[in-house]
Amino acid sequence: MSVRIDADIPGGNIIVESIDDRTIVLRKDLRDTHGQWFFWKFRARFDTVGDYHFRIGEGPSIGPRGPAVSADQGLSWDFLGRDCVNYQDESFVYHCADAPQERLFCVCIPYLQSDLERFLQTQPAGAIRVDTLCRTRQGRAVELLSIGKPEAPKRLLLTCRHHANESMANFVIEGIISEFVAKPDRYRDIFTRVVPFVDKDGVENGDQGKNRWPHDHNRDYGPLTVHIETRAIMTLVEREQQHLMIDLHCPWLRGKDNEAVYFVGKNNPRLQAGIERFSQLLSEEAPPQAPHFTSDDIPFGSSWNTGSNYAQGKGFTLWAGENSWEPDSMSVEIPFATAHGQPFDRAGARDLGRAFARSICRFLGLDNA
Repeated sequence: MSVRIDADIPGGNIIVESIDDRTIVLRKDLRDTHGQWFFWKFRARFDTVGDYHFRIGEGPSIGPRGPAVSADQGLSWDFLGRDCVNYQDESFVYHCADAPQERLFCVCIPYLQSDLERFLQTQPAGAIRVDTLCRTRQGRAVELLSIGKPEAPKRLLLTCRHHANESMANFVIEGIISEFVAKPDRYRDIFTRVVPFVDKDGVENGDQGKNRWPHDHNRDYGPLTVHIETRAIMTLVEREQQHLMIDLHCPWLRGKDNEAVYFVGKNNPRLQAGIERFSQLLSEEAPPQAPHFTSDDIPFGSSWNTGSNYAQGKGFTLWAGENSWEPDSMSVEIPFATAHGQPFDRAGARDLGRAFARSICRFLGLDNA
């Protein structure tokens, strides 16, 4: 056999349908996701030089810059580009220039606990406190990061990975944290809590995370919660009463509305006013390689953002914003690979995160520059 395929890697997800010499037919492991979704990640060991044709079935499966590939066991990733992709049958060609060779392939640039740990090691000692929000059903620690002093006049909560596969949002989180840590005087009046992996088991197991049965983590904020992590977040919010909460997501895989940074509108005038104000601030702060335009936002009642989308349960930011102390809360979508036609990568996402930090400071009425 000229190639061997497996998903026995952190965040791995693939089912092998057939291997016929250098033609490989695969499909995504949906697990407890109802309906189609697009996450996949696998390892390929090539024994022979040549072109290999990979086809991934069951709906859209390849992003606008092609698949991501890693030659160093996941430490770094690059997109293969559109030229290797046939979007008609969701297939791509990989040229193995030397053998034997091992490569990791993924629908997007992944982000795991090991990536968070490497990032934290780059930050100044003592700048970030790492606690455990809770333990997952599989015994993993859900990190709770803290930046700043608890007695600061403004309190902020950032959450990420309510849906396990939405990895690019974590690089934005890195940028926000880096900005806060690098300029402590500017952000001294904000006490920040960060939950980088809400669905920690799903992240490490390589789950889709979206549309889980009976409902996913971001439809679990109500009286009938089923996820340990969401209950822990609700307890944290009710205890600390944050002034601003931002939940970072990634949208659908590709297409016009999904290749931009956008905010999700709310059917609540007070919350919607805050979203519009923050969106305007971010449009002023966003870097050229990761632009944001308020016209990209999706108001409630349009596109996918309708009442039927929340039939399974209430999302985090709506639940959070309806608390008695009337905080601001909002969801933002971070694209996987392109932003307004421009390549969107880890560096661009981190720069966008720094813009978020500046916008947060302005939104909260702080002028410590």
